[in-house]
Amino acid sequence: MLNYIREAIMAPTTRSSKNNNSNSNSPGQDLKDVEGLSTSREKAAAAPMRGYKVTDNDRTRKYGIGANSLDMLLFKANNKFPLSQLHLYLASDGFEVSDDEYLESLPPQTLFIAAGPDAVITTDADFEFEKMRQQSPLLKVADIFYEFIEKHPEKFRRMITDYELQKQRRVLDNTKAHLSLKAEHMEWFEGGEERFHSKEEAMAMRAQTRVRGYYYKAKEELTRNPLYRQNAKARQVINSVLDQFRYLLIGCDYFSMMFDRRCKQKHDFLQQHQLEGEETDAGSILPSKRLRQVIKEYTKENSILDEWSVALCTDLGDFYCQGSYSENGNCCPMQHTINPYASRENLILFQVWNLDHQIELCRTILPSLVANVEDLVSQPQRNCSLHKKRVVDISVLEYFLEIFSLKNLKLVHIVCHEKVQRTNRSNGRLVCPDCHEFRIVQELMKLQTAS
Repeated sequence: MLNYIREAIMAPTTRSSKNNNSNSNSPGQDLKDVEGLSTSREKAAAAPMRGYKVTDNDRTRKYGIGANSLDMLLFKANNKFPLSQLHLYLASDGFEVSDDEYLESLPPQTLFIAAGPDAVITTDADFEFEKMRQQSPLLKVADIFYEFIEKHPEKFRRMITDYELQKQRRVLDNTKAHLSLKAEHMEWFEGGEERFHSKEEAMAMRAQTRVRGYYYKAKEELTRNPLYRQNAKARQVINSVLDQFRYLLIGCDYFSMMFDRRCKQKHDFLQQHQLEGEETDAGSILPSKRLRQVIKEYTKENSILDEWSVALCTDLGDFYCQGSYSENGNCCPMQHTINPYASRENLILFQVWNLDHQIELCRTILPSLVANVEDLVSQPQRNCSLHKKRVVDISVLEYFLEIFSLKNLKLVHIVCHEKVQRTNRSNGRLVCPDCHEFRIVQELMKLQTAS
């Protein structure tokens, strides 16, 4: 019932698929490996030796390895982690290293994961989160809480509805909603927000966590798809799409402004709520590394995501339910509202407010993306529907907006989150070099070289 919480707040941890491979090779295979290594050494004789680190997907062992080519690194890694088809992936983001040129661009002591071609890579971030989840009493309690909700959805709905009615009768004290700093409202930060200096920082991070959850979910679903595992060209396209998603997410700061009342740009639906006399809190966003900053500046200068880089709350921090899917609008007949900035109690309750994909993520958007990737690699002679020129990519920007942005997301109270079959379809398609969104994304990806 609260699948979005597992997707967003409790970002999913990808796990490796186990390979039942023999640890011993035949004598012929050993000879072949030695010959391959000799050829590699001859080709890379002039290249200097560099040190790298290699581990397995479960982080059970870690080795330091010296190599001056990818073939040598693969050969030595296979001696430590014997697999019939060993591949090397970056532990930082899970992407495969497939040529010497890219290997040479990486710094010494880079950590690689040795795994098979079909493994679902556990990145460093995924691994650390899973370890934290296992060790944190708070997150273990959260798991119990989510399990109860999934087993007793109707009972939980009644509990929430009853509480909302009681809250209205008690008229909870909102006199501290305008306070921002930790020193001003200490109890608001207890139990998870202690590391933040202001409420706005904490709420911005909560928005980022939900959006990151959608990225992890999309990555997990796409890399588990048979097309990704069985078709090398499709795998290359999907990896590129995921990489472009990450750049776009950096450009919009993972849509942190959705829950940040400091954001001056508000969602259009807030105009129907006539709220006046609220004070703004224009705090500054902490600077990021150079590349991230360059991406953000480019995204802002070209107004790529401006329309959807808006806040869902008023300047005081009031959020309003946008209504169920069947309402087909931005109006909630039950007039659900909440201000998580007002109290710790409201902040906890805000966790059960969902960002609802109007076009469904797993049933519609991702299958459409995979279908277009399959068409792209199997029918490369196809023409773009708009410009009648040969297609070169899928509409990455359109899929990005449908998965991560308020173009397709509505904030709804849990009672208004309908689990029904939906008929709307994804607008993703194949694009050619003349398509505007293709040119925008390509320019964005060139920033890495330019910086």
